[in-house]
Amino acid sequence: MRRIVFSSILLAAAAMAGPASADCTDEVAKAFEGLTKQKFLRKDTLMVSENGLVKMVLEFQLPDRMRQTVSLITDPKPVETIVVGEQAWTQDEKGWFELPPQAADEMISFLEQSTSAAGTKVGKFECIGAETLDGKQVRAYRGINEAVKAFGQESEANKNEAVRMVYIDPETGLPARAIFAHKDHLDKPVYKEEISYPASLKIEPPANVQKPELTNPVKPLDEKK
Repeated sequence: MRRIVFSSILLAAAAMAGPASADCTDEVAKAFEGLTKQKFLRKDTLMVSENGLVKMVLEFQLPDRMRQTVSLITDPKPVETIVVGEQAWTQDEKGWFELPPQAADEMISFLEQSTSAAGTKVGKFECIGAETLDGKQVRAYRGINEAVKAFGQESEANKNEAVRMVYIDPETGLPARAIFAHKDHLDKPVYKEEISYPASLKIEPPANVQKPELTNPVKPLDEKK
């Protein structure tokens, strides 16, 4: 499941499509840079995968704590992963266990990438204007596909491409939602991320962690008779 989540996130983050007009990249970059300065952060994500609809909740207690909860809609039993400093833990049918160094490093890297000052690397965006989300005014931005811009016109294939949309709260200047959807079906995204900023979060190492099993336990020497 973790592989599905990572591939879906990378796909969504890499998607930049749409005809260019006013370049508002700096506004989007500034918003994401502001996101990284928050002490507490939560991302509620729905994404379409080959195994069905995946729900993921990411909670961050910066600078170095994260809780990831992932579940398939068809199998709502969640799988939780926690990162604290340089350690990471996850679950199986037996309970909590510590991830080995390589897997822990991957989760730590994911935490850092999700909360780093990546605003300057969001790609290019054009301004769409004011929109209303859930009864609240936001500013909308659409990703620019540089290849289409250079070509000068859209082919039929380009018209059906998915686009990345980012919605920013005009009061806080922070991202409120990011989606990846086909141009004519923005109401049915294949990736949707709601971003919120809780007043507090508490992320601690899990209790009752399983002790690692020795793959080649050393057997005691037979006592001399």
